[in-house]
Amino acid sequence: MRLKLLISLFLVNLLNSQENNNLNYKEDQIYINFNFDFQLRNIEGYQQNGFSRSFNSGLLKDISLNKKGNKAIAIGLGYGYTRLVNNLDIGQDSSFIIESDSNLRNRISYHSVQFPLEIRLRTSTAESFEFWRVYLGYRINYNFLAKYKPFFGRKTTLNNYVSDFSQCLSLSLGFNTWNIRFETGISPIIKISSNSKIPNKDFLISSVGLVFYLL
Repeated sequence: MRLKLLISLFLVNLLNSQENNNLNYKEDQIYINFNFDFQLRNIEGYQQNGFSRSFNSGLLKDISLNKKGNKAIAIGLGYGYTRLVNNLDIGQDSSFIIESDSNLRNRISYHSVQFPLEIRLRTSTAESFEFWRVYLGYRINYNFLAKYKPFFGRKTTLNNYVSDFSQCLSLSLGFNTWNIRFETGISPIIKISSNSKIPNKDFLISSVGLVFYLL
C-alpha cells in the first residue's frame, strides 16, 4: 500500500514538473550577430571609407515573465569586436582629428566585454521552434585593446583614444532563423581633439546586421 502511494506521489510530481517546465521554457540563450557600422550623425569633414563592421557573441539568461513563456527578460555576458574605417587621424594633443583628405582609409579597432539586457516579446510555444520575435535591448560595453592602423604606416596601440565604457540601445526582430538587428550608440566611442571644434557627443556609432539565436 505504501509502495503504491509513493509511486502515485512520484508520478504526480513528475507530471507537475513537466507541466511547469513547459510553462517556463527558455529561448534564445546564445546569440551571434554580424553588423555594418556607421556614424549616426552627420559631421562636417568626416568620411566613412570602406566597410566598417562589428561582431558580437555571448550568452543570455532567459527569464520568463508569464506562464506561456512568450514574454521574458534576459541578462547576459558577451564579447564584441569592432573595426571602423574612416579619415580620423591622431593629432598632436594625442587625440583624434578629422583629416582634410576625406579619402583616407584609416582603421580603428577595439574589443569589448558586453553586458546586455533585453525585454523579449515572441509568439513561441514549448513545442514550436519557429516563431516571431521582437527584442528591445540595452547594453553596456567595456572597451579595451584599441588599435589604430593609418592608411600609410604601422598599426599602433591606442591609449585614451577610445572610451572605456559605452552604451547602446538595440532592436532585434524577425522570424525563425533570420533576424535583423538595429543598434544605436547613446554614448560616444571616439575621443576627438578639442582643436577640431567637434564635441565628442556627436560621435555615436550605429549598426545594422543579422543576429542568430540558439537555445
